[in-house]
Parts: sequence; structure tokens; C-alpha cells
Amino acid sequence: HGAALWIFRAVGYDVDDLFLVVGDAGTILTSPDGTTWTSRTSGTADNLFCITYSAAEALFVAVGGNGTILTSPDGITWTARTSGTAEFLYGITYSAADALFVVVGATGTILTSPDGITWTARTSGTAFVLNKVTYSAADDLFVAVGAGGNILTSPDGITWASRTGGTENVLTSIVY
Repeated sequence: HGAALWIFRAVGYDVDDLFLVVGDAGTILTSPDGTTWTSRTSGTADNLFCITYSAAEALFVAVGGNGTILTSPDGITWTARTSGTAEFLYGITYSAADALFVVVGATGTILTSPDGITWTARTSGTAFVLNKVTYSAADDLFVAVGAGGNILTSPDGITWASRTGGTENVLTSIVY
């Protein structure tokens, strides 16, 4: 009775040896060693679903419910950014080669940003939820996955093409 249950949804890591965890109700925790954790103030009550780090930009970016995008240079102090959408945002990646953050979310939402601050909506060609996105430096290719077995690819994060994956099941994650 009265006990809070927190769900942690994503872990990030930067080159300065800092682990970050994001989760429900705007939860952000940091740790220098993966053992001792400190709660940080995110400034939002929205659930956070994914986080990434760009060494090139020296910036953490976290995404979540209701179009939430947060940035931090150190994992401690967070700033809300205007995403231009109220859709839930579920996945984020960064490409150093393209100097571009790519975010995916509900109703086929795709957003891009060169700096984590200014965001531009892109056309995905689907109304299905997109759950995760990754970037392959070897192939210079973004790949997003989601509901209905949707697989989308893009060479630049801007123009997206649908691919056949052979399933209509929900695809929840992708890694390269």
C-alpha cells in the first residue's frame, strides 16, 4: 500500500564515465560506477523512454511522453526542448557522420535535429508506432522499427523507405 513502483526504460553512458537511467514520471538517475545512483531533477512528470549521448555535441538527449525532449551537457542539469509534437517519443539515436539526432515515436513520428535543440518533423510514410531507431556507421544508415512489423531505413535521417521484414508482429528494439 502506497509503495511506488518505478519502471526504468533506458540506460545511457558517456565517455566521461557516467551512467544514466531514465524511466517513469520523469525519473533520471546517474552513476559514476553503476553501483551508487543519484536522482536528478528532470523538470517533467512525463515518462521517459530512451536516452542517447553525442560525444560530438557533448550532449545527452532523453525523449518521452507528450513530445518530451530533454537535453543535458552533464547528465545532471536538464533543459526541456520544444519538439513540435505531442506524440509519445520512444526512441533516439545519434549519427556523428551526419551530425544528426533522430527521434521516433507514435503515429510514425520522426524528428531530426543537428544540435538536440531545434527539431524538424520528417515524413515516415507510416501511421504505426515506431519504437526504436539506430544508426549503422558501417552502412551509413538509420533503421527504425515498430508496430505492424514496420522497418524503415534512411541514408540521411530525412528521407525514409519502408522495408519488408516478413512479420506483422510489433518490433520493439533494434541495435547495431
